[in-house]
Amino acid sequence: MVQWIALESAGVTASYTGTGSPRPDRKLLAGGDKQIMSEQSGRKRKYALLLVTEKSDGTIKKHTIHSAAVEAAAAVLFILLVAVICKFVYDSIMIKDIRQELINQIVTINDLTDENEALTMENSTLSSKVTVLSEAVSKKTEAEEAMTQEAIESALPKGFPLSGSAVMTEASEGNPMLIFSAAAGINVLTTGTGTVVSVDVDETYGNKVIIDHGNGYQSIYRNGGTALVKSGEVLGKGYILFRIGKDNQELGYQIMENDEYIDPMTLIDING
Repeated sequence: MVQWIALESAGVTASYTGTGSPRPDRKLLAGGDKQIMSEQSGRKRKYALLLVTEKSDGTIKKHTIHSAAVEAAAAVLFILLVAVICKFVYDSIMIKDIRQELINQIVTINDLTDENEALTMENSTLSSKVTVLSEAVSKKTEAEEAMTQEAIESALPKGFPLSGSAVMTEASEGNPMLIFSAAAGINVLTTGTGTVVSVDVDETYGNKVIIDHGNGYQSIYRNGGTALVKSGEVLGKGYILFRIGKDNQELGYQIMENDEYIDPMTLIDING
């Protein structure tokens, strides 16, 4: 049951109680009440909400809610409504931003995926090139090592010092030396690659050529012919040093290792 009460400053109250419309019926105001209400018509009216509850035992309780409380409740409800609307708007904006961010992330992921595929292909191509280069470098290294080994072998004074056959004897005295007696027309050859360090006069044979092989070995050629090389020349193996003639048929051949004479037979290849 709801009862509306009009409160006046004079303390006169007009009320309506019932289950119908919760507005007071002015027809209930009679006689002096009309006069009082007429005198107070110029004053602002205040209303209070009267709540009437009836328990199962017939007891009736009345609860009065003044207009200030109603206005405060309305203000609170209004603030809550505004807050709900603001929250809804904020969530909408945030959802929109999140959706846009998600789209941007998807685009970025797609771009990174494409870039990764391109880099993978490029890496595969580079790997193939590296493999080819590695094989080329390996072959070059092997070739250089083979050339180096060949150069080392070529620098050893192991060759035969003449271009043809000859009679060979060993010196009976002095430093170890092989003496060759060859026919005219045969050439005296270098027994290994090296550099001519000197071309001098020899007291016994006439001329002397010394070749440094760059590995601790030196070969010495003694002959009466004219030397065909000059000091400082870099020669290959088998290069002509002298030409055997009728007047210079003998060749004295020696080898030094680390500035000491050694037996040439330890290195020379008799078969040429």
